[in-house]
Amino acid sequence: MYITLKLLVKFHLLRLLIYNILNRFIILYLMATQTIPKIIHQLWIGKKPAPTKFMNTWRDAHVPLGWEYRLWNEAEIVHNVDIGRYARRVNSIEEINGKADVFRWIILQKFGGVFVDADSICIEPIDSHILADGVDAFAGWEQEQVRKGLAATGTMGFTPSHPIVNSALEWIARNPISNRETGNRAWYTVGPGLLTRICQMYEFKNITMYPSHYFLPFHYSGIKYEGHEKVYAYQEWGSTKQNYDVMNQVELPDAFTPPADALACSVLVSSYNTKPQYVKECLESIKAQVGKFNMEVVWINDGSTEASTTELISILKQFKETSRWISVVYDENDGNKGIGYSLNKGVNMCSHENIIKMDSDDIMVPERIAKQLNHMYAHPKCMICGGQVSMFRGDDIKNVTMNTKHHSINWDEYKQAPKDWFINHPTVCYRKSAILYAGNYDPTEHSMIEDFHLELKMLKTHGKIHNMPDVLLHYRLHPGQVTNAAGDPKWKRVREEIIADMVKTS
Repeated sequence: MYITLKLLVKFHLLRLLIYNILNRFIILYLMATQTIPKIIHQLWIGKKPAPTKFMNTWRDAHVPLGWEYRLWNEAEIVHNVDIGRYARRVNSIEEINGKADVFRWIILQKFGGVFVDADSICIEPIDSHILADGVDAFAGWEQEQVRKGLAATGTMGFTPSHPIVNSALEWIARNPISNRETGNRAWYTVGPGLLTRICQMYEFKNITMYPSHYFLPFHYSGIKYEGHEKVYAYQEWGSTKQNYDVMNQVELPDAFTPPADALACSVLVSSYNTKPQYVKECLESIKAQVGKFNMEVVWINDGSTEASTTELISILKQFKETSRWISVVYDENDGNKGIGYSLNKGVNMCSHENIIKMDSDDIMVPERIAKQLNHMYAHPKCMICGGQVSMFRGDDIKNVTMNTKHHSINWDEYKQAPKDWFINHPTVCYRKSAILYAGNYDPTEHSMIEDFHLELKMLKTHGKIHNMPDVLLHYRLHPGQVTNAAGDPKWKRVREEIIADMVKTS
């Protein structure tokens, strides 16, 4: 009898273990196969007028794309969800935004979808980047600098009965949440504080966290996002400002409206089998450029392999889809024609007068383009402007080997002391008309001298090159770059011959 009972206990424990393992696999399978429903939820409770001007932007942006839009109020909640287990907690919490937070969790558990704060303006609809394959939960950070590690609940999406939502509601059911009982405000007990604690419990493995500027580009602390990555929403911070009474009179700040056509530049890049990671870092630095202006990225693929070309096209597509105020013009050479040929073609393809030159394996500092455009606008007689580079090795941007110190120079000064390196080509900002007037890049010069030759023609033709003292670009040193051969005596002789010919004919 004792042996039989012992076996029964072991069998029971084994059955429990198998059940738990299978249950975990089922949950993981459902999480992997479920997608966030295309439902936009918004909620308004209480006696104050709803900020319908803001809320309607979400409905109008998503319903035409096939989304369902659900506006929740007290009556809708009573008729469509069961709040029985949480009723005592809802009644106990003093802040109305705290009550709304509890309702938000209940609605997301039952229906799934994307919940958006009522004081948010939709700038771009939720797209396939946010709802990428495998994303069954998402939210954004509140502000990485001043509120580091705090998840925001203003725009978040989940599949129905997601473990994070289930855990949040379980915590609410089992713990006091009122200010009277806890001494804490609602944002901490049932809002962003609760989401953060639950995510920490899961080590943030069950949720995709997006940058704060996706949904909170202007933080109430005064920090503003001014880059060129896509922004999906603007938050008015109604609970913080206590301005819901006048919110229907608030307009979307001018910082989020499209820039004037006059504020634009072209960014010229050519590539030949550049590593995908380098291309991504190059493009991310373009997206990171601060300032309100349009950019046109003109990218010339100089005969890369089929595999490299496929990867490049995919990266450029992703770049375009996740950017704001940026267009992409892509062209392929029929075989490897060389840098001179590619840049000659690229200059002619650029739509804007001001052209920013960049190499496909380098990284711009965020203020580079704004600084150079401001300089060109302030100095209409300046035809070419460069800056300093910080040279680094491999993949570590902090592994700096040197910073350049090029000064501005005019043609008369140059003739007195000629040299073959007086401006950093990947940092130049030049006027298209001035490039064409000087003769453009020589399409017959494959590499090694095409940049120097044009720079010298620009200096001679227009009289001066301006070099800003600021570091404008992180210049990558790696074994595969073309300029590794720049010190070859052959190319040094070629540059000396170009200098002699240009000085002699001046």
